[in-house]
Parts: sequence; structure tokens; C-alpha cells
Amino acid sequence: MLKQIITLLFLSIHFISFASNTVIKGVAKDFNNSELSVYIYDDFITGTKEKMGFSKIGNTNNFEFNIDINTIKKVELAIEDKTTWFFIEPGSVYNITLNYDPELNKGRIYDRFLSLKFNFPAPTELNQLIAKFNRKYDDFVSTNESIFLKRDGSITPKIQEFEQHILNEFKAYNNDFAYNYAKYTIASTFNSIDISYYKSDKKSLDKADIFIKYLQNNPILYNNPEYMNFFTSFFNGEIKKLTLQLHGMDITKAINEENNYNALVKALGKYPFLENKELLDLFLINGLKEIGNDKYFNQKNIISILTHLKTNSIYPEQQKIADNVITKITYKKLAKGSKAPTFKLPTIDGEEITLTDFMGKYVYINFWASWSIPSLREMKIMETLHKQYKNKVAFISICTDNDKSKIKSLLKENPNYSWTFVHLTERELMQAYEVRTLPTYILIGKEGEILRFPAPRPGGNIERPTEENIERVFFELK
Repeated sequence: MLKQIITLLFLSIHFISFASNTVIKGVAKDFNNSELSVYIYDDFITGTKEKMGFSKIGNTNNFEFNIDINTIKKVELAIEDKTTWFFIEPGSVYNITLNYDPELNKGRIYDRFLSLKFNFPAPTELNQLIAKFNRKYDDFVSTNESIFLKRDGSITPKIQEFEQHILNEFKAYNNDFAYNYAKYTIASTFNSIDISYYKSDKKSLDKADIFIKYLQNNPILYNNPEYMNFFTSFFNGEIKKLTLQLHGMDITKAINEENNYNALVKALGKYPFLENKELLDLFLINGLKEIGNDKYFNQKNIISILTHLKTNSIYPEQQKIADNVITKITYKKLAKGSKAPTFKLPTIDGEEITLTDFMGKYVYINFWASWSIPSLREMKIMETLHKQYKNKVAFISICTDNDKSKIKSLLKENPNYSWTFVHLTERELMQAYEVRTLPTYILIGKEGEILRFPAPRPGGNIERPTEENIERVFFELK
């Protein structure tokens, strides 16, 4: 008991760290009076991001955002539907220039990216080191592309030579994050060439060699995306493979019948690569995520075991990842007949409305933004639809701009827009409704069930002949 208390005390002290103010500022060309949103990657197993806030871009295109962090983080910046990312360190100041190049984004309907320039880059700054490595790595892969395509391990000596040279170079920079970023990017290269469980000759590598070199007795780098990318690709599908082996039946039993974390740990205990508890638990979380929607496993039991890890793990990072995995598994797509995600959002008058306020009526929801030209253009058609079908259908327009005044401006310019307008204060609602582009439309039934997702857009078949006409859908509603 005393040993457990001492261990927990040590871990508590180990994880105490103090946040430092980090500043992101600069110029966003041609985005004056827009908003820049800032996200931090929450974990790299589920890819969850947390919105930290936003900064108003001034008339001179300037912005500044302050954030408190206690370790290196990957940050994503978003303006409208355009994004970029880089790494930030506690206490640092980043002076950057952002701009949008249509040529570089030609043909990209979604996931358009911003061009990023560091205004005063120091050669040994983290992002410069990573950019330097990425260029060298890309050149290496490009030069040896024909050998890589063989996927037979013949590239192994070249990878090892490249790795030795690069890591010797990066060790001299005294930047552990950049060093490990390079190390685990190269490690992932072995996963891409189908390293076998068995050696084909004395010079070749097998899975055990890779595990010993990169994972065994190495710290888990939760905030380094290349470590986590290597980890998930190295163990990809592994828990399912183990259950398909004769001696893996006890793993399936521990999940489907016993619903017991300890039984599952015991079943996995016979595998030497899982002797380290922290590594084993992370392997479990990642593996349960992979089989979370597999029909051969009891999903309720998987969630129960993940909940145990979320509640009882002595590793804070794993508590967070387990929680995010539970969210991923339990979230159901917006299939017809499924319950629509509820919400409580404010109107411009300060009143709050909920989805349940409209029970007994069909509801047509659209997510929009002031910078989205299609959103604004289709509002004109919604005006006509609202006049004709308002007794049958409730119209709700959800503004995704951070600035609530955007709604007031729109309604001042268009006084005939007399349906319900609300401001998006629950940012997770966009994820709940799988909003990937604006505008997005959803049609909800009288009992709060999804009828159409995505629903046809106003005037859809005028500009898009193959798209269904929402007016016909309204007309046919009983």
C-alpha cells in the first residue's frame, strides 16, 4: 500500500507543470474584419481537436492570440474554411503571415489550406527544423521511389543509412521534439514496406527488431504526432489478429463475456511486447477503438472497459484519449430515423431556443456564415420557401461566425428574413451534425428524428440539375 501511495505521489509531481503564455500574431492578407480560430490537437489517436478561442483580424489585417500551454502543441489556425498548422512551444512568440493562394487550392472543394510564412525565423526554431527534415525526407523517398515500390525489404539498408545520417545531424540541434519527429517519421517508413514477423535473412529486420528499437524502453510521446502515427500504424489491427489465433480466445472472452479490464490485461499478459503497463494500456485503448464498431465484439462491453481506463488510469493523457475514443465509438451517424442532436442556442434578443421547442413540427436547419456566398445567396430562396411553408416547417438558421453581430447585420439588410436565427455558442454542435462545409442543411421530423441528412439545398436543382428539390420535399410532407 505504501509503495502505491509513493508511486502515485511521484506521478502527481511528475505531471505538475506550469503553463506559459504563448503568443501567435501577425498578418492575414486580404482577411481584414474576418475571424481567426485557434485549435489545439487534443490527442493523435482519435485526431480530436479543441477550440481554444478566436482573434478578430483588424482593418489592417493584423491579429494576435494568446494561449497558455505547458508543453509543445500542434496548433491549427482557421479562417473561414481555410486552415494551416504548426507547432508552438510554451512562452514563445510566433510572428507569421497568412494568405490564401487560389492556384495552390485549385480543385479543392473542402480542406482548403492557408499559406504560412514565419516572418523572423531562427534556423534552429522547432518548425524550421521540422521543415528542414521534411525536405530531406521527401528527397530521400523521391530518389529511392523505385526501390520503395518493391515492398520487399531491399530498401532497408538505405533507410538505415539515411536514419543514421539524419539523427546524427539532428542530435546536434539539442531539440528533443524535432529529433523524435525525425526518428519516428523514419520508423513509420518500415511500417510502409510491410516488415514481416520473421526474418528472411540475417540482414533483414522483423517486427520484433522494430519494436525493440523504437518502442521498448522508450517513453510514450503523446504530443508528438509522428510517434503516435508510428504507434498506431505499427499496431494496426493487432488486437483483432490476436483474437483470431487459437491462444487468443481468452482475449475475446475477456471482452465479450467477462467485460473485465483485469481479465483483458491478463489475457494480453502472455505477449512480451506488452510487459510495460503504460504501453499495454495505450495498446488497449487504440485496439478497442479499432474494434469499437466490429460486429464480432460487444460494443457495450468495449465502452465499459474504456470507461474503466478513463476513470482509473494513472496516466492523464490516457484518460483523455479513452474519453475521446468513447465519444468516437458511441457517436452514431445521422441516419434517417436517428435522433437529431439537440441544442440550446441564443437568438439576437438573448432568448434561448432548443430543438424540443419545435416538437410537432418539421424543422429545416441550415448552418451558415457571413463569408459564405452560397449561404447568403440561398437565404433569398429560403425567404420564399418560408412564406409558403412556415405553417408546416420551422426554419432555423444557425450562424457559425464567432461574432454575433453578423446576424444583426444580415437581418438589418434583409428585414423580410422573419424565421428563427440563432448564434452557434456550442461549437461541438458542428461536429454533432457533421458540418464540413457551409452551408449545410438538415431536415428533422415532428418527433425530433432525422429525415434528411444532408437535406437538399434551397433551389438545389436550379444550379445543380441532379440535386433533389427541397420544395418538392416540403410539398410532400404530411
